[in-house]
Order: sequence, then structure tokens, then C-alpha cells
Amino acid sequence: MSAACPQCAAPDHAVPIPRAVADPSTPLDGPTRALLAPPPEPRPAPGQAGTASTVLYGIAAALAVLGVVSLLHGARDLDRYDAAYRLGYRLGPFVLPGLLVVCGLIVQAVSRRRRRQAAAIVLPAQKAQWQRNLSVWQAGWLCLGCRAAFFPDAAIRPDFPASPALPLDQFPLWVMTAAERAFGPTSPPVPH
Repeated sequence: MSAACPQCAAPDHAVPIPRAVADPSTPLDGPTRALLAPPPEPRPAPGQAGTASTVLYGIAAALAVLGVVSLLHGARDLDRYDAAYRLGYRLGPFVLPGLLVVCGLIVQAVSRRRRRQAAAIVLPAQKAQWQRNLSVWQAGWLCLGCRAAFFPDAAIRPDFPASPALPLDQFPLWVMTAAERAFGPTSPPVPH
């Protein structure tokens, strides 16, 4: 298929955007290639420690440091006490920090499971939107003479009109807008 640029009407300067981006011999600089790059595929957000577990870990660390300091500075004569008391005196300052760490691990596991469940709900809709955006991106053309992007008549859908010449910095936004207009938020993309 050949398409003529709506600005200069020269069909010999127009190339499909997927080919222009993939072909290293196309005279495009790095920022222009980045503007014309395909829409990024959605990925689940990386897991992070939640605020509650971070606070619990911080309190546990502070209490553990205080326990070490109290053991170093509070060396009392423990020989007159039995072994259970001496063990309790040495391990006692670390019981509460240990419990806080266990609680932090439980809170972190629960919040990680909730984030995964939320991502499992949202990710399919994001992938469907990405498919629509990618379908529109694949229909785009680049005029090497004008340094403008455009969409020929019926390139996106049979009833979708041609676009005007678009400045390259507006191309990514136009792809998302055209995908919304052409396919709506829930309809599947039309394969080319």
C-alpha cells in the first residue's frame, strides 16, 4: 500500500511507521525514533514493601538497637540468679522486636497478595487498550520529507477518515485518541 502525505502530497516520501522505526537505515534521530516507537506493553507494577510493614520493621530495628545498648551498659552481676532469669535478661529485649518482624512479614505478604489480585483485575483491560493502541500505531505513516506523521483514509478502520499531517511530538497522543475514537473503550481492534 502506498500513501500520500496530506501536507506535501508526495507518496515517495511516505513510509509506514513500523517499518521506519524498525529499519536502521531510515534517517531518524534517537528522540524521533522514541516518539514514533510502539506503545509500551503494560506490565504489572513491581512489588514494594507496604508502609505498614516498613513501619513495623523500623520499630523492631529501633527496639533491637535499644536492647543491645541496654545489654552493653546494664551489665549487672547476674551470677546470683538462676539460669532462666539470666537467659530472660539477655533475650528479653529481643522478643518484642522479633514479634514485630513476624507481624511485618505477615502484613507484607497480605498486601502483596492484594496487589497481585488488583493487578489481575486491571491488567487484562490495560492489555486490551494496548492492543487497540498498537493497532492504530501500525496504521500510521511517516512522511520523511515533511517530518510529519499521518493516517491515510481507511487505514485504521474502513469508515475512519484520513488524518491531517501531525507533528511528530503529537503522534503518541494522537494514537491513543484515535484508538479511543475508532474502537471505543471496550471493542476489540480490527486486524490488518
